[in-house]
Amino acid sequence: MRYWIVSELFYPEEVSTGYVMTKIAEKLNETESVGVICGPSDYQAGVFKAKYELSNKILIKRVNTPRFNKNNLLLRILGFFLLTTAIAFKIITNVKRGDKLILVTNPPTLLPVTAFLKILKGFGFIIIVHDVFPENAVAGEMIKKKSLLYKFLLLIFNRSYNVTDHLIVVGGDMEELFRKKVGNKKPISIITNWADHDEIFPITSSAFRENYKADAKNKIVIQFAGNIGRVQGLDQLFRILGKIMNHSWYLILVGDGAQKSLLERIVEENHIKNIQFLASRPRVEQNDFLNACDIGLVTLCSGMFGLGVPSKVYNIFSAGKPVLFIGDRDAEISRYINQYNTGWAFSWDNTTDIIDFFENIDQIRPEIILKGDNARILTESRFTKNSILSQYYSVIING
Repeated sequence: MRYWIVSELFYPEEVSTGYVMTKIAEKLNETESVGVICGPSDYQAGVFKAKYELSNKILIKRVNTPRFNKNNLLLRILGFFLLTTAIAFKIITNVKRGDKLILVTNPPTLLPVTAFLKILKGFGFIIIVHDVFPENAVAGEMIKKKSLLYKFLLLIFNRSYNVTDHLIVVGGDMEELFRKKVGNKKPISIITNWADHDEIFPITSSAFRENYKADAKNKIVIQFAGNIGRVQGLDQLFRILGKIMNHSWYLILVGDGAQKSLLERIVEENHIKNIQFLASRPRVEQNDFLNACDIGLVTLCSGMFGLGVPSKVYNIFSAGKPVLFIGDRDAEISRYINQYNTGWAFSWDNTTDIIDFFENIDQIRPEIILKGDNARILTESRFTKNSILSQYYSVIING
């Protein structure tokens, strides 16, 4: 029997999904025979590649499909279908009855095809849910919830989830959503993302601050690091920031994505002086740039309840930084913040609270260190890599 990891992204890619699936494969490979079916290894520029060697005991079946501009929606969809077709062929020719296949939910087109092949070939099937489609496409305003397309996709994907032998979700809010989809017919395990707490930890100074403009000096620096995409809702936040009169804060965005140009335009049109954009940085520099701020920013647009937990939050906590979260009131991150006093959480339906936070931001200076210390303690007690990987190992082997 072989365990097969199926993921668009895998070693040497180090963007979040590729990194997570690589580490799960390595953990399984400690005792089991592991194969991987994945996409080409050119998702990001060479600077983002892993620098270590992967075990040659892991069998990799890589497909070579063309890469399109991921910020162009139509080209991205075309890329998904080409990748899905190529990966499906690899599954048909390599995965045998009695093998166990572990699929992560991106790109979304892989899920219904793999569910069909599970019925056809009879392999074990575990789904690791990072993104919930088509609901996240509605939240990102790519399709309408009342459209026939959405209803059709919802039917297809819900049936696909019900084909699985075991679902792994990343938070309690996501489990609530999936109980409505599969009821009690399928086992669901909650396994959170992890923090690289050995590599990311509080430091007293960061060379990354040299990239900041002089305007950031002596201000409370808030940093958003990661994909600047449609489901983050950053455009809504930027329009709120344009109304703030107090300029004791400075916002740094480290990353790229489909909405970056829109955000730059909002900044220019509203003459917002205390926002700065910087390019994406490789994973090996995380400890430096995550420590180059006072507060880490995490946002999810309205309607994202149960649809995902940004993995960035765990490493922000690991760096000993409190989190400013804006999203749905009962989202998983809000629960962490409110239960463990690790930051500030606001919902989009109360912009007055968000405005008050920024207008009175000088008053929170004494809280920043306390909440940051709490964040690091939470990381060490609940979100260490070894602990989370052991949970994955147990569920996949026994599930």
